[in-house]
Amino acid sequence: MEKLIVTLVSIALVILDNSLVPFFSINGIYPSLLFTFAIAYALINGKSKAVFIGVLSGVLQDIFFFNGFGVNSFLNLLLCLLASIIGESIFKSKRLIPVISVFIITLLKYIGIFIIFYLIKIRVDLTRSFIMGLYNAVIMFLGYRLVMKIPNEEYKRRPWRFK
Repeated sequence: MEKLIVTLVSIALVILDNSLVPFFSINGIYPSLLFTFAIAYALINGKSKAVFIGVLSGVLQDIFFFNGFGVNSFLNLLLCLLASIIGESIFKSKRLIPVISVFIITLLKYIGIFIIFYLIKIRVDLTRSFIMGLYNAVIMFLGYRLVMKIPNEEYKRRPWRFK
């Protein structure tokens, strides 16, 4: 049931990303609701669900990424795994680490896109990634609690760990 909910939310977010969100752009730069959701979900739910959301969000983003189909799938998978590793050692109810994480992970994603496209001789503007990272951090701050409300029985059963 949880995978169905996550899939439906992801489809809704990719539709919003490509229809409504561009109206809120600053100099043509706007956040990615789907990518921010994927990172938040991976932070909260662990590695196995991070792989699922990474591939799902990547494929949905690749549908609209004509120059390099598969780039988002690959990078989202790796970055959601990174987010799940970060999520193993944080208090899930606090927003500071997820906000900082999505900023840094957004920068890493666009550096990865830049490197892959550089290797296949396609020019990409890397300077916009910093502003997009800030934008995604704001979205994470506002929406992190909503992602935590997605049912997750495994998280509720996990024992407390202090490091």
